[in-house]
Amino acid sequence: MDRNTEWEQPPVGDPLSILESITDAFFLLDREWRFTYLNRHAEIALDRHPGELIGKNLWTEFPDANDSIFESMYRRAVADQRPVTFNALYPGLARWYEVHAYPAPAGLAVYFRDSTEQVKSEQRLRESEVRFRLMADSIPQIVWITDSEGRHEFFNAQWHRYTGASPNQENAAEIAAQFVHPDDRASTMQAWQDAAREGRTFITEHRIRSAAGDYRWFLVRAEPHRDPASGAIVRWFGTSTDVHESKRLEASLRQREERYRKLFNSIDEGFCTIEMIFDEAGRAVDYRYCEVNAMFVEQTGLHNVEGKRVRELLPEHESRWFEIYGSVARTGEPVRFENEARDLKRWYDLYAFRPDESDTRLVAVLFKDITERKRLEQDMQRSARRKDEFLAMLAHELRNPLAPIGAAADLLRLGRIDEAHVRQTSDVIARQVRHMSSLVDDLLDVSRVTTGRIVLETAALDAKKIVADAVEQARPLIEARRHHIGLHMPPQPAWIEGDANRLVQVVANLLNNAAKYTPEGGNIGLRIEVQGGQVLIAVKDNGIGLAPDFLEGVFDMFSQAQRTADRSQGGLGIGLALVRSLVELHRGSVTAHSAGLGQGSEFIVRLPRVAAPAPQERAPERPLASVHGGGLRLMVVDDNVDAAAMLAMFLESTGHSVAVEYDSRRALERAREERPDVMLLDIGLPGMDGNELARRLRAQPETAGATLIAVTGYGQEQDRRATAEVGFDHHFVKPVDIPQLSALLAELATASAARS
Repeated sequence: MDRNTEWEQPPVGDPLSILESITDAFFLLDREWRFTYLNRHAEIALDRHPGELIGKNLWTEFPDANDSIFESMYRRAVADQRPVTFNALYPGLARWYEVHAYPAPAGLAVYFRDSTEQVKSEQRLRESEVRFRLMADSIPQIVWITDSEGRHEFFNAQWHRYTGASPNQENAAEIAAQFVHPDDRASTMQAWQDAAREGRTFITEHRIRSAAGDYRWFLVRAEPHRDPASGAIVRWFGTSTDVHESKRLEASLRQREERYRKLFNSIDEGFCTIEMIFDEAGRAVDYRYCEVNAMFVEQTGLHNVEGKRVRELLPEHESRWFEIYGSVARTGEPVRFENEARDLKRWYDLYAFRPDESDTRLVAVLFKDITERKRLEQDMQRSARRKDEFLAMLAHELRNPLAPIGAAADLLRLGRIDEAHVRQTSDVIARQVRHMSSLVDDLLDVSRVTTGRIVLETAALDAKKIVADAVEQARPLIEARRHHIGLHMPPQPAWIEGDANRLVQVVANLLNNAAKYTPEGGNIGLRIEVQGGQVLIAVKDNGIGLAPDFLEGVFDMFSQAQRTADRSQGGLGIGLALVRSLVELHRGSVTAHSAGLGQGSEFIVRLPRVAAPAPQERAPERPLASVHGGGLRLMVVDDNVDAAAMLAMFLESTGHSVAVEYDSRRALERAREERPDVMLLDIGLPGMDGNELARRLRAQPETAGATLIAVTGYGQEQDRRATAEVGFDHHFVKPVDIPQLSALLAELATASAARS
């Protein structure tokens, strides 16, 4: 029945049956407010039998309705002739009723139903909503609800407090456009659309504008709520949590992490953190790499080690590494040490410490590869040892010639020997002086080669001629030790380019070595081969041989093979070093070979082969001029009294007049007075050295034209240039080559006589 239409008589048919079948309670009142009808549901609701109420007055039978909303609403309906609807608590029954009253010509028709449970449910819903709002407004997050399309349904008080805006019926796009940072809007809407499309949790981070106009970061999360029947999303429940401080802290931590990482990777030393692994007994047995820097790979050669145990990477890693790091982890005491990682073939300088005092397994290691430094230290130690050996050898080699020289001097001092013994004694002295000069020359050659001051006078040479000259130089030693030498040379010339004197020196050194280190009566082989673009010169012997560990350093300075205690082989250990240097200056190479001790040795020189030179006419040799004329007036200036006296005695014996001075200034004054033809000056004079004396002699007219001869122990090329620059005419190195000096003075005497 339509409750919004006015009451009419029941339709023809069976109106009472219709009224009984409806689910609402129903009763009729006449104009005097008397009951004229009530259906079965009304009988139950009012708990009265129809017979008790039909014809009875409503206000009399139900006095609680008097002066109630029921009376006022019923009387209004009758008075206004309009239907009324209300929901009210009936005091007498303490229940709520939903009432619809319709005025009718006969009186008033009333439909009602018990709404107590509905009212209570609505009340509970309202109370729940109040509690929800109180709760939502009390938490610090922004709480919001939208429908399935993202249109706003609810914002808690935090939204208004933060944004200063009252919620309107905006959708998600409008809210984002109004409040979300422009840089975050696109990503926010994309995340929202993806979540809505896939029906999953919506989560994003973006910046929201505050009422003051600044932006703060929020973590936004929303869960979809679905219709239980259809499963369709009907609304979204979401929160926006202020994470600005967390983001700022994260950014600060990232910056610090980035700075730390840059520092971590910029240091030029390796760095790693390791986690120690202990066995049940507490012994360190392994460790795991946690973090490494960029230099780690360069310093170790190990790649992709993070998370791996060192036993996986280096199964044979020495246990001492575990012991050291394990001690640092347990005690917290840092340690600085040097150690060799044999499986990596490297030496390291390391500093290990515990970076976190609370973590007794974590160890940080700062380290540097010092393999090269260790190698240099070992080389320096070997060099120092060889230098000491060399000094001992040098002392021995110098004492050897000094002994016969000293004995000869003592013999001459006796004055009771005949002319034959004098000659023999002089030969001994001359021979030993030549030997000492040879030792000094070898040292000077090494110095010149190693400092790059040697000058090669190169020309096209036949290696066969070089070998022949070298054999001639080494022949006295070879014959003295009764060796047999076999020569094997090609019939055609073997052309090379080089300095003839230096290459003869190379081959002679190798021959002398073979002669010294081969027992008497041995065999020495010398061969020349032309091999493509190279000329090979090989010296082979059946002597004492070379140990395998000595082969590697056989060409090093001061290196010598095993020698006898009496030093019968002699030498300073610089011959082979000089050989290598000279050969390399000629763009060649030299190698040593030996099957071992007692198996002999072979040294092979390889030099670049060159084309044969064009034939040239040989200029006729100029014969030496004969010496004519009388002696010269000479002055010897040397602070070494013995050296000056001996040189003066020799010069006087050759027919010259000799004056001797030991002081530069006195020599300058005396030379002005006596005007000598030739002055022989020592360079290392005290006070005024020989170079300065020469300058002053050239500056004063009385001695400007004298011949100046430097007689000095300084024989390097720069020493010769220095004496020439200050005015010396000739340069002799001590001990003076007497025949050469005699020839020079004879030539000067002849020239002087011719001028006269």
